[in-house]
Amino acid sequence: MKAVINVKGTKLSVVAIHYRTTGKPSTVYAADENGRESLFVEKSQSEYDTRPHMAVENLGELFEFPELEARIVDERANLIEQLEDMQKAEGERLRDFAQDAMKSSPELPFDNHLSSKQRKYQLMEQRVFGIIDAIEEVKAFQEGCLINVDDEAIEA
Repeated sequence: MKAVINVKGTKLSVVAIHYRTTGKPSTVYAADENGRESLFVEKSQSEYDTRPHMAVENLGELFEFPELEARIVDERANLIEQLEDMQKAEGERLRDFAQDAMKSSPELPFDNHLSSKQRKYQLMEQRVFGIIDAIEEVKAFQEGCLINVDDEAIEA
């Protein structure tokens, strides 16, 4: 996955990253579309670096991973599709279960048919409702991420 660094709206390809022992990036070499390389240094370390460079605050927050972000969007779409298929299948199983219960003694009311199988029916029903809730949550999160592509990350 190729990283890019977003400096004041300009996206540059990352050539090399140097990390501190803390795991945070200290310097980044990045190239523009013409191949010109620039050195970016964390502002707190800028005064100690004698090489020509640009000082930036929060160097680690400037990184973007477009390929990874596209893959995440695709995987979420696949998850939504899979959950919708699962919800449809489970809904059909629930309907079939209720229909089978009705066929066993048609002269009794529906609730009496389910009394012996009520617990199983309720668990199946809760599963369907849980899948529906999961679909709604994933869709809401996906829409929130798509809306905030250029904004800050969503806070929970």
